[in-house]
Amino acid sequence: MLFPGMSTRTAAVLALAGAALADSASITVYSNGFGLVSDTRTMGFAKGLQTVPFEGVSQFIEPSSVLFDGEGLSLLEQNYVYDLVNGDALLKRFLDKEITVWLTEGGEPVTGKLLSYAGDLVLQNDSGITSLNRAGLQAVKYPELPEGLRTRPALNWLIDAKKAGNQDVTVTYTSGGLGWQAEYVCLLNADDTAMELAAWVNLTNTTGMSWQDAGLQLVAGDLNRAEPPRPKMYERMATMEMADAAAGFAEESFFEYHLYTLPRPVDLENNQDKEIALFNPVDTRITKEYVYSSQQGDGVHTKLRFLNKKGEGPGVAIPEGKVRLYKKDSGGRKQLIGEDRVKHTPVDEEIELTAGKAFDLVVERTVKDHRSFGRGYEMDIEFSVRNRKEKEAVTVFLDEYLWGDWDIIKCSHPAVKKDAGRARVTVNLAAGAEATVTLSVRSKN
Repeated sequence: MLFPGMSTRTAAVLALAGAALADSASITVYSNGFGLVSDTRTMGFAKGLQTVPFEGVSQFIEPSSVLFDGEGLSLLEQNYVYDLVNGDALLKRFLDKEITVWLTEGGEPVTGKLLSYAGDLVLQNDSGITSLNRAGLQAVKYPELPEGLRTRPALNWLIDAKKAGNQDVTVTYTSGGLGWQAEYVCLLNADDTAMELAAWVNLTNTTGMSWQDAGLQLVAGDLNRAEPPRPKMYERMATMEMADAAAGFAEESFFEYHLYTLPRPVDLENNQDKEIALFNPVDTRITKEYVYSSQQGDGVHTKLRFLNKKGEGPGVAIPEGKVRLYKKDSGGRKQLIGEDRVKHTPVDEEIELTAGKAFDLVVERTVKDHRSFGRGYEMDIEFSVRNRKEKEAVTVFLDEYLWGDWDIIKCSHPAVKKDAGRARVTVNLAAGAEATVTLSVRSKN
């Protein structure tokens, strides 16, 4: 097929360049929701100036990001061709040309010159002008595929080659339609003092491209980007790759981010969600806490804390992601006990997860008195704390959020100024016990 203005010599060069003789790809996916594709192919070139198509690129490619690498090849011009085949594109190309349509399955076809396709199809033939509802059409037949339409996007290059023959070409570009997020699965032990933590990568590909035996790397961190990638939603199929002990990602610091490299090739199919083990399950020590917050005032929250340190936890950089918490019931069945999200967390930092609200712990907060003076105030607060667990003693932390330059005047239970905006009261309760806590505070402004 000749493009408009293409010479016969250039068409012959296109036939020589044709399909890739061999290819390999390396994909880097960023947690920001885009990817970097590096595609190497062996292509044929004639000597001198020529137009060459590089077919099979992401439909969300950012053309201005393309890096071209080929020894003895000079890239002089590049065009991104994305006028793809679809119903409207075909109808647009066949305005004032003859097409054939079927109104019913197995019915008689109607042939005529296409005058319009905006709304209804308007055809003209020897019988006159006919308007057809597009929603009721069964099929449309076109005599040929118009020039310029493609089944998938491509780059068209103007290249000057020093010599003829096969040459390896590497094209690197950024693209939307690629993304990943970490997902964590935690199984708590019987007494809630430890858990087995497993990490997975959920990888999505909606680029319109599939890659086989591709190298895969992930970057965790917040990169600054001049423009966000173009989003588009597709239905996706899901697969899971179970990893053995040697198949997890190798992690390393990279610039101000963290890089995870899969030591084996992977297949990335279009419209696919893929699950790959990030690292092997790790036994992790945890501390369970019960916290009531006056800021939320919606019950006692169960929180789990652990240190991301070797010997106590994963001891590797933890990418942001969703955490699911499980525990076995009395019959040995695993039950979901909560979900939360974890932020990007480096080694030796603490992680806090909220599992949910404690069913058998009750806190009622009442402001008993509020006294204003000048630009300040004093406030007396009473908490009724009840432990309805039949066999378990608990410690409940009461977090009272305050503003201004404040101090604790007195408290019936141990209390500290946790930070500039929060007082924390510690209440120890035996099984079935309850307590009344009184807290008085003074703010000077």
